[in-house]
Amino acid sequence: MRHMSYLNALAQEIAAERPVAVAKVVEGPWAGCAVVAGPGGIHYVDPRLQAAPEGLAEGMAELAAGLLVRGESGCHRLRLPAGSVRVYVESHLPPPVLLVVGAGHVGREVARAGALAGFQVWVVDDRREYAHPAHFPTAYRVICVPLPEELAALAPGERHHVVLVTRGHAQDAACLAALAGAPVPYVGMIGSRKRVGAVFDALRAGGVDEEWLGRVRAPIGLDIGARTPGEIAIAVVAEVIATRRGGTGKPLSALDRPLIHLSRR
Repeated sequence: MRHMSYLNALAQEIAAERPVAVAKVVEGPWAGCAVVAGPGGIHYVDPRLQAAPEGLAEGMAELAAGLLVRGESGCHRLRLPAGSVRVYVESHLPPPVLLVVGAGHVGREVARAGALAGFQVWVVDDRREYAHPAHFPTAYRVICVPLPEELAALAPGERHHVVLVTRGHAQDAACLAALAGAPVPYVGMIGSRKRVGAVFDALRAGGVDEEWLGRVRAPIGLDIGARTPGEIAIAVVAEVIATRRGGTGKPLSALDRPLIHLSRR
């Protein structure tokens, strides 16, 4: 029952898509005791830890919370007044979201590429015949709402990487204006430099923060010579990944560092 309780607490947070970490003692008389913690506090403490050395449960929760902020897992030695204990922490972060605004031919390919890259894909369009789950078998959510009016209601935040590829330049611009100031790590908009410049000028005139505007990727995507919708999607998702992972977008053959970094996130 003890283990089921810890697993239930962990599963509840994961199902709610909240960041959570579990810390488990891996040696000594308290081996197997677990603490589940997250930004909202401690969600579970093994009942056996009531008899453990002072500060063990609290130290496990603090260690778990600290590693969770960095998205890290691993084994660490927790030092207490009565000695030290080895604790393994496993962090669970909700998947990053790729919010594709526009369900046309480019949007479909971006959604497919995003799902392949491990994103939880949301697709939004104001045309019901386009925003249909049958067109997006790999998407987590397919949403039909008025654009740009309802875009902000989706509450895009730190998990959301926004790709604006609607049916027309005017709607892309209106959606970008609706997103102005949102704390998203990535927002990109399709369009020529001339049109993008005009949109930026209008947003500046409307009081949009210059620093936020400076983070908008427009024209969207990396320069790979993309022409087809599939190629454009690869260029776009590659830029999103580079932004998220801190990549340069340069050829690996031109860089003097390890080529591949495997990650569980």
